[in-house]
Amino acid sequence: MSHKEIRKAFLGALSTALVIGGVVAVSAQAAVPDYGPLIQKLSHQRLHLVKTLPTGIHGLTALLAETSTGQKNLAFGLDGKYLIPGPVIAANGKMLNTEMAEKLGLVPKPLPVAQVLNQAVAAPGFVLGHGGPMVAAFMDPNCIFCHKFYEAVLPELKAGKLRIKVVPVAFLKPSSLPKAVAILSAKDPAKAWAFDEAHFNVHTEEGGITPAKNLKVPATARIEANTHLLARTGEIATPTVMVCRKDGKPVLWHGVAPDHLKRIQDGAIGDLLPTGSCRG
Repeated sequence: MSHKEIRKAFLGALSTALVIGGVVAVSAQAAVPDYGPLIQKLSHQRLHLVKTLPTGIHGLTALLAETSTGQKNLAFGLDGKYLIPGPVIAANGKMLNTEMAEKLGLVPKPLPVAQVLNQAVAAPGFVLGHGGPMVAAFMDPNCIFCHKFYEAVLPELKAGKLRIKVVPVAFLKPSSLPKAVAILSAKDPAKAWAFDEAHFNVHTEEGGITPAKNLKVPATARIEANTHLLARTGEIATPTVMVCRKDGKPVLWHGVAPDHLKRIQDGAIGDLLPTGSCRG
C-alpha cells in the first residue's frame, strides 16, 4: 500500500473522530429524521445524539453524538435508516468527513512538530522495548494499521534495538475509549498493550483487551487529553509517529509508509530524549 493510500485510509478515521472544542450552532434541517434511537442502539447506549448538521447532499445528514464522558463523535445518517461510521467520499474525490470537520472548525490548527513531540514525551503513556532509539506514537487499541506497525517492529523491540513511547488515544470505535482506559489503568500498561496486540482480531479490527466497565477514572481524562493532542498534529489518524532524524531534526508521519518502516527497522533514525529533544 502506498503512503498516499495509507493516508487516505487513515483519514477515514475522521468519521468517528474525537471532536475538539465546542459544538457549533447550526440551524436544523427541515424534516431531518430522528437518528437518536439508531445511534443509541448501534453504540450499545454509549452514545447519544447531540445535534444534526446539514451536508448539502440529499438524504445525508452529519450527526454529532456524545458519550457519557463528553467525548464527541462525528458520523453520518442516510435516509433515516442507515448510520455511516466510515469515510464518505464525493464523486470529485473529496472526503466529506474532512471537509465537514474543517468547515465546522472541529480540527484545531496544527502545532509545530517540535512542540507536539515535546508534549507527547510528557503525555500519559508507556514505553515498549528496553533499548535502542526512542520514537513516539499515537495509537488507538482498535487500529489495524497500528497493529501492523507493531508487528512489523516487534523483532526490533524484543532485540533492544527500538523503543516506542506509546501515547494511547481513542476515537476509532465506541470500544476504543474503554479499551484504552483499561490499558492505561493496568498495573503494567506496556504488558496490557502487548496483550491487546497479541489478541488483535484483524477481521473485525478489534484489539484483544477487555474494555473497562468503569470510565469514571483518571485514565479517561488522560486518554481524551492525548486524543486532543493528536488532533493538534493536523490529522486525527493512527498511527501518528514522531521520529528524530539522524541530523537531530524531528519529523512527524501520519501513517507509516514502507520507506518510513525501513528507516526504523534499519536503525537509520536518531533518538528521542526524555526532555522531548532529539539526538542524532
